Amino acid sequence: MINYLIGLIFLIIGSIQDFRSREIEDYVWIFMTLFGIAYHLYLTITTGNVNLLIDSIFGFIFCFITGYVMFIFGVGGGDGKLLAGMGALTPKYSMPVYTSFGSILSMEYIPSFPIMVFINGMFLMIFLPIIILIKNLIKGVKPKNIKHLIMLCFGEKVKVKDVRGKNRLIMGKDDDFKFFPSSENDDFSKYEDNEEIYVTPMIPLIIPITISYIITPYIGDYFIYLIIGKFIPLG
Repeated sequence: MINYLIGLIFLIIGSIQDFRSREIEDYVWIFMTLFGIAYHLYLTITTGNVNLLIDSIFGFIFCFITGYVMFIFGVGGGDGKLLAGMGALTPKYSMPVYTSFGSILSMEYIPSFPIMVFINGMFLMIFLPIIILIKNLIKGVKPKNIKHLIMLCFGEKVKVKDVRGKNRLIMGKDDDFKFFPSSENDDFSKYEDNEEIYVTPMIPLIIPITISYIITPYIGDYFIYLIIGKFIPLG
């Protein structure tokens, strides 16, 4: 239980940092990783169950690789590092299973809990595009075609002068739009103040991930069951 609480505390810290500055300090995921491995080493010594330590180490390795792949495809590096931290800290945690997919994740050495936390976090992100689209429509931005409508669901169209220096990531313009922007390529200086560009909303990915971390012990893979349960037999 203590490892879960430590994870929750540092996810909240990371959420605050990401919301304020779009950056998550490295000490967050490093502490999660070191504490997780040390905690499972302690459990291994006191219980004699070496699988606990193996779960933590393998959980870190698996989630670190997964996080790196996420980074390659444009997802924030901080989110991937937190996934690695959760892999070491809470590779396994009690949660209900409703599908065969959840049963597979429950197999030995697979870091089922952090994987399900990220999956549920992605499901929670489904509601975010609706909110962003409504904000754009209220501002009077009208979709020109299907592609433009999709863009309005993921990026907020604003004038550069209204967001310069406000920790938004540039997603581009109508003819050059990136769904997964990177802070390393952010350069507001190349735009005029009155130019209209798309920027990320003020809700970083880590916030729905943190919410998912709280609810996953109670819902498990129920989101998967609700959406595609007809095609996945019960676990």
